[in-house]
Amino acid sequence: MNTSCTPDVNFLDSPQFLAISMHIVTATVTPFHLLGLYCILYKTPAQMKAVKWYLLNLHVSVMFFDNSVTLLGIPFILATRLAGYSLGLLKFSSYSFLVTMAVSVLSLQSVFIAISGIFESRFRVICKFRWVEKWKKLVSPFFLPYQYIVYPSHLACCVFLIPDQESALKELFKTLPCLPREIYEAPIYVIIEDMRYPMLMIVLNVAAVTIQILFFVLCLVSSSLTQLKEKKMSLKTFQMQKQFLIAVIVQSTAPIICFMVPLFYFIFAFFLAYYNQGMINCLLVIASIHGLISTIAMMVLHRPYREVLSSMIVKTPEVKRLKVLQLSTISRSKIVVL
Repeated sequence: MNTSCTPDVNFLDSPQFLAISMHIVTATVTPFHLLGLYCILYKTPAQMKAVKWYLLNLHVSVMFFDNSVTLLGIPFILATRLAGYSLGLLKFSSYSFLVTMAVSVLSLQSVFIAISGIFESRFRVICKFRWVEKWKKLVSPFFLPYQYIVYPSHLACCVFLIPDQESALKELFKTLPCLPREIYEAPIYVIIEDMRYPMLMIVLNVAAVTIQILFFVLCLVSSSLTQLKEKKMSLKTFQMQKQFLIAVIVQSTAPIICFMVPLFYFIFAFFLAYYNQGMINCLLVIASIHGLISTIAMMVLHRPYREVLSSMIVKTPEVKRLKVLQLSTISRSKIVVL
């Protein structure tokens, strides 16, 4: 560590840029989050009752993750290791960076689990395969609780990988260029030196969620088409279920992309020992706006919420009339209105 060197940095590389950007994101996103929360709680029609609490679970998880990154933690990460320090409210706590990363990862996992929960709920209601009844009895009651246990357990394993801080800091600074004095004097904490295990866990978690979503989507499409062909589902109901499925896929996929870009960068940076603090800060800001994208997607793609948003923009009365569909074998309480 050479504190007398002259660092070649700009404002994008600084902790100030990251902190200011996160504060701006918080101020921008919070009103949208509150509006989305209001719509789910008070503007969800009876026809969407079956998915209301799953949408609420996803929205609350997204809000929790956003605030863990942009308000509580604001992690200033020093790649090529999982090391850094907190710029948010948690900086006043002991082991602030460790707590920051733990809270952020747990909240991110809850977002992925909530996404799976929405698709699994639709799968149970719509699919009419013979083996679905066994799924409802044997798998469904444990589907979400199991994931809420398994995914955090991967994080718990990282506790055993925390190195001795004195030697870890020396090795960390050997891999980094000349840094500003304020960073050398900051309470940097090294969580993991070898990034292969956490990266493997992240990739496996994302892959597991992706496989689950693909499985449920394929089952939903196959079963819906079969029911439509056999005239067990009306064309209008099929179109509504199709629109809802597309809406949820878009709502889920858009924020996931915000995570994938930073993830691929960190993998690239670790294996090539590449360090660019400005790029890291910008990618963290991009990841932090996933909640804004998710909330806007929900408000625009789901018709009841879109009507609330339209009434606020153009100041016209909300549409109260709901069209009643005639169904054959599907319960009216399971209709999803878009």
